[in-house]
This record gives sequence, C-alpha cells and structure tokens, in this order.
Amino acid sequence: MKKLSVLLLSLCLVVLFSIPAMAAKEGGTLSILCFFGYADDSWVKPFEEKYDCEVKITYAGTVEEHFTKTKAAPGLYNIISNDSGRVQMYYDAGLIQSIDVSRLKNYPKIGKYFRDHPYAEVEPGKKFHVPICWGDQDFIVNTAVVGDRLKPYLTDIGGGRQVLSYRVMKAPQFKDMVTMFDESTNVTSMSAIAAGITHPFNLSEADYEAMITELSLWAKNCRQFTLGFDSEKAILTGEDAYISITGNNAIEANALVEEGVGDKFTHYLPTEGTICWIDGWVITKPTKGKSLDLALKYIDYMIGDEGQTLLAEKVGFGIINPAGGGGYTDAVKERTWWYTMSIDEFPVPLYIMVTEEDPERRVNSWLEIKAQLGF
Repeated sequence: MKKLSVLLLSLCLVVLFSIPAMAAKEGGTLSILCFFGYADDSWVKPFEEKYDCEVKITYAGTVEEHFTKTKAAPGLYNIISNDSGRVQMYYDAGLIQSIDVSRLKNYPKIGKYFRDHPYAEVEPGKKFHVPICWGDQDFIVNTAVVGDRLKPYLTDIGGGRQVLSYRVMKAPQFKDMVTMFDESTNVTSMSAIAAGITHPFNLSEADYEAMITELSLWAKNCRQFTLGFDSEKAILTGEDAYISITGNNAIEANALVEEGVGDKFTHYLPTEGTICWIDGWVITKPTKGKSLDLALKYIDYMIGDEGQTLLAEKVGFGIINPAGGGGYTDAVKERTWWYTMSIDEFPVPLYIMVTEEDPERRVNSWLEIKAQLGF
C-alpha cells in the first residue's frame, strides 16, 4: 500500500509540473505595456491564434507611469507605447534597443512626414521608435452648460468651425469649472505655448518662469485633475468640471456619443496652438528570441492597412498609414474632424513633442505647484 501511495504521489507530481509546459504557447510570449486602446482584443486575439503565442498586457495611464514601470523592471516588458517626446529619455536610460525597420514590411506605408521626422533617430541611421498614430491636446467643453460664456474666448476659422483660447483656463468666471490631464509633459508645454513661448520644449530660464506663472494660474482654477481616459470621462459626465484639456479627445468623443451624451459636448482646438504627440512602440533592450520576433510582428501589424483601420475605429487618433482612414467613426469625423486631414494641414500651430530641456525639473515643478495648492 505504501509503495502504491508513493507511486500515485509521483504521478501527481509529474502531471502537476508538466501543466505549465503543456500550457506554454509554442510561439512564445509578448509582454506589452501600453496606453488604453493600443492592445484591443479585436486584433490581439487573432494575433495570438495566428502565431500560437500569449500576449500579456499591462495598461498605464500616463507617460511618467510608463517610464517608471519600465525603468523598474525592463525585463518585464517587450514593447512599450510611448510618444515622440520620451524616446530620448528611454534611450539615455539604456532601456531600449534600435528597431530593424527592414523587417517591417509595412514600414514604407507610413506617411513620409512621420518616417522623416528625426525624433526617432537618436543614433545616426537607426530608429528607436515606430509610430502608430498621432494626436494633439485640446479642449472638451460641456457647451450645454457653459456654451454662452465661451464667446469672448472663441475665434472663427471658417467652415462653421471655431477654436478656443487658453485664456479660459485662468478666467475667473471659470474657477473650479476647468480640469486638465495630470501629466507634466503636457501641462508644462501647453502653458508655455499659452505664455507665447516659441519653443515650448526648449525653455530658457525666462521662458521657464513665464511657463510656471501661466501653469500656476491654470492649476488654481482647476477643481481637480484627470488621470487618463476613465477619469476624464467620469469628471465630464458627472459635471465635476465643464472644460477639460484632454489627451484622449477621439476616444472621449466616441465614448460620450456611445453613452448618449455626445451632443452636450464640443471639441475645440486651442487658438494659440498645441503640442502633437506621435505615439508608437519602443522595444526594450532585454527583448530577444521569440519575444523579439513577436514584437516586430505586432508592430508591423499595427502599421499595416488592417491594423491602422482598426486603430482608427477603436481609438480614433490620427493614423500614420493613409489606408486606415476608412476606420474613423462618425463621432470622430464630426467632433475631432482634424484627424481626417493631413497633418500638414493642421488648422492651428502644431508643435511636435520632443524631449524637453529638463524633463525631471518639469515633473518636480508640476508636483510643487500641486502641493502648494493642496492637491
């Protein structure tokens, strides 16, 4: 009986320890750290089936959170979604490897503007970032509530369209009615533009002081700050704020329409100009073997015709492969209409995000401003 028990126990242990091996996918594992919308089931599940692999997804809401997570455990992720303004930072921290774009059959389909822009070429002849979409920072306003009060801050640009001045962010009549995305890169650069600074990513000491003054006035007017898509939507629909500087404009447009409240809100570009992020993928330095192969396949899919069409449909930001334009929803076409245009025709001044003169200082300055106001 004792021998039988030992035999049964041995068999159980063999089965138990063989389960992970049996469950492992032959194609390997791809680990993704990304913003909401860049790893949707509509393409992730078919990708897993096609390559017999497992895709692990971790979402983060801000650029800072992405960088912090990657720096803490670069081996935990294979591809990271980040914007044009953070490629240099990842490179300087030794976190990313160059991307062999010759292995991306869809790379030539990317628009020339994005292929030629130097932000991704931090070493001569090498690319460290592949774009998948672009977007701007602008306003979502509950015009059903504050529409009439916006008139002094609006400018007609033709075709029945208007743009909205940053002055609303510090206007006394909008005290506790405004909010903005809690991310230092965005708020410092946009307030620099509002302060009349020509190069918002390369500030002199005088520029920096002017930016801090402007941003402090904005922050004093804010009731709270948003922390990503869900946070912003909840604040807007709950009417905890009526005017929001957003980094999720197209996603919010789709969501607000789907919830049946889209007609209460209007999207405006900032009169003085705005920053433009180019989102895409970087590959972490430890990534190799099957995971590297999967990373390149995933990136290639997302810049291809089908991937870009689904991205336009699900997320709605500006695409980088014109073949995906048919995916835009009516909500995006009508409300964030500038995404259906060529980036060369953007109707207000556009500043492509690159690494700032001192990113850490900007982060600390923003934290100080919030602390002084009790946030």
